[in-house]
Amino acid sequence: MKRSLILAVPLLFLVGILLWNQAVGVEKSTGYVLPGEVKEGWKVFTTKRCGICHSIWGEGGKGGPDLGPLPKTYVSPAQLAALMWNHGPEMWGKMSFQKLPLQKMSLKEMADLFAFLYFIRYMDEPGDPNRGKAVMEAKGCGKCHAIQKGQKEDLGRWAMYINPILWAQMMWNHEPQMEQAMKKKGIPWMEFKENEMTDLIAYIRSLSSNFEKIYLSPGDPRSGEKLFSQKGCIVCHTPSGELDLSKKKDFPRTLTQLAGLMWNHSRRMWKEIEEKGLERPLLSPQEMADLVAFLFSKRYFDPPGNPLKGKMVFNKKQCHLCHAKGKTLDLKGLKGKVSPILMAQTLWNHGPEMFEKMRKEKVSWQKIDGQEMVDLMEYLNQGMP
Repeated sequence: MKRSLILAVPLLFLVGILLWNQAVGVEKSTGYVLPGEVKEGWKVFTTKRCGICHSIWGEGGKGGPDLGPLPKTYVSPAQLAALMWNHGPEMWGKMSFQKLPLQKMSLKEMADLFAFLYFIRYMDEPGDPNRGKAVMEAKGCGKCHAIQKGQKEDLGRWAMYINPILWAQMMWNHEPQMEQAMKKKGIPWMEFKENEMTDLIAYIRSLSSNFEKIYLSPGDPRSGEKLFSQKGCIVCHTPSGELDLSKKKDFPRTLTQLAGLMWNHSRRMWKEIEEKGLERPLLSPQEMADLVAFLFSKRYFDPPGNPLKGKMVFNKKQCHLCHAKGKTLDLKGLKGKVSPILMAQTLWNHGPEMFEKMRKEKVSWQKIDGQEMVDLMEYLNQGMP
């Protein structure tokens, strides 16, 4: 089915929006906070006419890259700001060619736009029921779970659960029973790869539409952090340890991929819990939502920057030509105020003017990578020491 860009996101992800809005507001002792509201960001994307050049999942303009598909690797807030900086001249050139006026953005509008761009790139792709049926057959799920209405272990009744977090919670609590049943029937343990879990959920949800849908209230990252310790998760998943769940390279990119990862590793986790003599923690749906909000929130921030390296970036990128101390455009007043949002907003609102001035001075536009952006922000935040 063709996906259309409407404000009402498919039901499967409504709770995801709420969860996101909770998660992005978490404060961090170091780094930068990424505020913003997803729905408001969609309005900004529309009213500022970003869709003239950029499409979302193939819907919209073709002049710029499609912003919807999942990135191959994690993209931090600073990296996103750096990408906007690097493509600034190209964007302004295309806007000028199409006679699109530059509509300036407030700091809140840019924060909302960031939240929207992050959410659409990390939410789940819609699953394929046909592929999901094939997954169910290949994994042997039908040997224990019927699909006919009214039969024991009827999977059709699971269609009522809208959010993948609920699936993760149910699979976590019932994994020991499922493993025992599989052993008795001689069914080998199976794992889910890539989007197989997404397709399987799409298939099961297609089995019945007669059930009243069950949603889930937003996850609270702060409660999730407490649960992470109370439920004993921190015993194995210590911060900066080998099993640190916040490591960007290891963490799943979508909610359903997280559910699949929990299933794949549940047998190993239960075994280690027993070996350590710990009580098996059971989770309510809300507790699972809070834990997920906590885990996802840990990924949305940049690591602390290095002000000394930031000063080198400031000079290497020739920022000092216009923004040195004592000059009209001295940036010392930005001390403690700089964030990826501010950098992106400043670029958007003043970029064309900066670009034209640099062109007249015969100074080339300097590209910057994500780490350089982090270091530069730290230098500016410390008052350009």
